[in-house]
Amino acid sequence: MQDIMKPTYAENIVVAIKNSNQFEWYILDKDYCFLDYKKLEDAYRKKGFDVFIDDSSRFGIKIVNEHTVKSFLDNVKEFRVSAKDLKDMLMKESDYNGRLAYNPSLYIDFDNKQLISYYAEPESFEDFVPDGWTGEYREFENQIPENQKYWIN
Repeated sequence: MQDIMKPTYAENIVVAIKNSNQFEWYILDKDYCFLDYKKLEDAYRKKGFDVFIDDSSRFGIKIVNEHTVKSFLDNVKEFRVSAKDLKDMLMKESDYNGRLAYNPSLYIDFDNKQLISYYAEPESFEDFVPDGWTGEYREFENQIPENQKYWIN
């Protein structure tokens, strides 16, 4: 098994990504997962904060959508992880909070322009999706192919 970043509760999250009918798991810094930084900035400004989100930490991609997906995935490929590796890592985790970090947090479907969040903390990734996309907060286990459900024995 390669040296894989472990998910850390509320920092690095387990993300399912579907693109061109291909399904893959990633462990990503949660800040990568606000797909539309412009909308996130606008939300902060409405609350009175003068915020500029530096997109250089996300490879210069201000909005992750069907037009920027190739560049985004090329840049995060080192964070891709197999279901088998996730299962192996999860089985070695004895601490409850450590195990909790392995819960899938986001499902990003570039084919259907959809983000589904089941992230346990109040981050609201679903509110910051690109124009033309749908974002919702709900459980998404039924979107995951059976052979990718690493948490099931």
